[in-house]
Amino acid sequence: LRSRASSSSSSSSSAAASAPTAPEDIAAWRAATDVVKDILGDDDDERADTVVAKAFGWRAQGYWRNQKVCEVPNMERIEASLAYLASVGVTRENIGAIVSKQPEIFACDVEQLEAATTHIEKNFFMKRNTSGFVKFVVRVPMALGCNVDC
Repeated sequence: LRSRASSSSSSSSSAAASAPTAPEDIAAWRAATDVVKDILGDDDDERADTVVAKAFGWRAQGYWRNQKVCEVPNMERIEASLAYLASVGVTRENIGAIVSKQPEIFACDVEQLEAATTHIEKNFFMKRNTSGFVKFVVRVPMALGCNVDC
């Protein structure tokens, strides 16, 4: 959020220019970017802002398709997603690789992550908590973000 409106380029979406302004929303954004910086292992505020913006629908809607538009980061959801990833065998280092490729994982519900994990197990014959599963989701993190309810 660190002066996102002033630093956004003319090519970014209009949603990026309307960053949260309420103090509690700014605090939630900063908390989320702090988690991202910790996971990615770098202090780049701009990179962390980009990850959070993509995760919560403040940027292009290629993933969310307008299901999430300019949501304020939810720390409970972020922590639940991180806990779920750890529970299926993904290490902190691998979480950084996944989030770099698919930031939207932060904003996915645990139910969606669970359904995607089950789909991976059934269709790709990989079991959670195995090195093969972890390598797959690091290589193809969008598999964890798939909506498989149809």
